[in-house]
Amino acid sequence: MAYLIPPDYLPTIQDANLQQIISATPSILSNAELAGQAEAISFLRQKYLTDSEFTDTASWVLSSTYSAQDRVYLNATAYSASSTYAVGAYALQAGNVYRCITAITVAEAFNAAKWTLIGAKYDLYYAKYPHPLFDFNSGVYLKGDLVYWNGKKYTCIIPTTFPTHEGQIQARLIQNVPVGNVFPDDTVNGLQNWGVGVAYSVPANTAIDDTEYWTAGDNRDEQMVQKVIDIVLYHLHSRISPRNIPALREYRYMGNEKDRVVKDDGSIAYPVYSALGWLQACARGEVTPNLPLIQPKQGMRIRYGGNVRNINSW
Repeated sequence: MAYLIPPDYLPTIQDANLQQIISATPSILSNAELAGQAEAISFLRQKYLTDSEFTDTASWVLSSTYSAQDRVYLNATAYSASSTYAVGAYALQAGNVYRCITAITVAEAFNAAKWTLIGAKYDLYYAKYPHPLFDFNSGVYLKGDLVYWNGKKYTCIIPTTFPTHEGQIQARLIQNVPVGNVFPDDTVNGLQNWGVGVAYSVPANTAIDDTEYWTAGDNRDEQMVQKVIDIVLYHLHSRISPRNIPALREYRYMGNEKDRVVKDDGSIAYPVYSALGWLQACARGEVTPNLPLIQPKQGMRIRYGGNVRNINSW
């Protein structure tokens, strides 16, 4: 299992060429993918919940339970003309995944009339949130509002509260002003504000096309997928010939040499069109990937503080 799946590479490199550079050894590719993910995460962990993005993209299994936002791809055992199938069974035929709608009690050649098409092999799905994801930074909640957080569904008991001006003055410093929300799983105040919560998962034996639980599509950041692929391919070529890496792979990984800027401290700022430059821009806050932010906010470029402003009125 891994963040990337084979079709992710197709827009960038032909499969025959990929197999050549990994010597047709899947473990070489999987190790390079893990290293590429770790490299990307090292730029992002200060601001983003990287654990939410870099999850496994696994083959869907009907009998398994899934958590919200789990990502899966379609696959099934190849259809066999010498086997029988019960209603609800899945099979792979000509690159597509089908579900049996008419029991096949006598083995036969594939008959499309007895099957319903679910989708192509490697089509992506992800498990829905049962309620909106809790937003500590900007969410405003009323009593009875429903949220999802860390595997549980919660119902708001105590509404979001905002400190009055008098309360802010008493805090004296801006950084001491209390925030309006409490995390549902907060060990001190979570219980009184949100209750114990109810564990949530997609039940086993839930069909992948059940729209109450699943959404067809990819919940990964598309640019992140591409940048990780560029990192992986660069390092795979480095394995073969470190002194003769193809210009395209170097360009996509670190950009043209003339576009790199050496700073006074000796560090290098890579161009944003390259994988390294894009990740650096994400870390600086100049590029905002579609990743969930750490809550409360962290890794901001501008720090603030000082005394609370006293607003007078007559």
